[in-house]
Amino acid sequence: MAKHFKDISSCYICLSYLEDPVSLKCGFLCCLKCVDSLPRGPGGHGIVCFTCPEVSQKSDIRPKYQLARLVSEVRALEPQLRAILRMNLRMHRFQVDVTLDVDTANNHLYISEDLQQVHCVYEEQKQRVCPERFSVSLCVLGSRRLMSGRHYWEVDLGTSTEWNLGVCKESVPRKEKVVLSSERGFWIVSCREKDTFRASTRPVTELMVISSLHHIGIFLDFEMGTISFYDVSDGSHSFTFPLISVAEPLRPFFSPGIPAKDDGSFMTLCPGFSPSVASAAGQGHGTLSTAGTDAPWVCTAMDTSPCAGDPAP
Repeated sequence: MAKHFKDISSCYICLSYLEDPVSLKCGFLCCLKCVDSLPRGPGGHGIVCFTCPEVSQKSDIRPKYQLARLVSEVRALEPQLRAILRMNLRMHRFQVDVTLDVDTANNHLYISEDLQQVHCVYEEQKQRVCPERFSVSLCVLGSRRLMSGRHYWEVDLGTSTEWNLGVCKESVPRKEKVVLSSERGFWIVSCREKDTFRASTRPVTELMVISSLHHIGIFLDFEMGTISFYDVSDGSHSFTFPLISVAEPLRPFFSPGIPAKDDGSFMTLCPGFSPSVASAAGQGHGTLSTAGTDAPWVCTAMDTSPCAGDPAP
């Protein structure tokens, strides 16, 4: 998105930011000073752009004042936009493929054949009996067991209005209702009712998110002892947990909510990039303001309504 802002505010001719932008009859945009660089029309009358044969006269040239204001704002934001691009490059260097572990999936979760999509269904799925399976709450773990290094993965949430994402300890209980708390081994960011977001600290941290999160990047850094969440759509930082030292593997954690009857969207794990796609770069991002609250959220179970604020048992 940062690159897109730069592209739409650049002149096609001089490739710099638009300065005193104007449009021709056909809608072509360029700097006022660059108009003289355009080719002449038939017989030397009028001018034509590089993309179509329509001839424009001087009277057809229109100043674009609103665009000029937008370009001015984009130029002022350029340092932040560059920081977002650097952050994306840094994260993608450590991006890994994550697949879902079917043997941990609650029986009301449908897992796609490629093990990269999960969706809650009302009809119970026929799965083999496994001690690793979540029996009550709508949860599934990623197949990877992580104990060292740096790992980044992305999840597309589609139109889901209720979900829980993050990592958990390998040893978390599977046969009881899941209470999302870092004290219990869950480092999770959650959404309820489309626009209420929380981090599973103790006490719970309310996240003041400006726009809804639909595409999330998760960065687990054992070297720094942190797990961070990012809004992939604009590269902004959402929240970072300080991880205590753990003596057991951590697992990617996924929990879709019960969908509305007309909502067929999936929680989708995005394929990993090759490490050669990007090189290391410094990160830069803004932190969303937060405020502490009390009770942890409980993961949704199929036999209950979504629990937006149940206290820990």
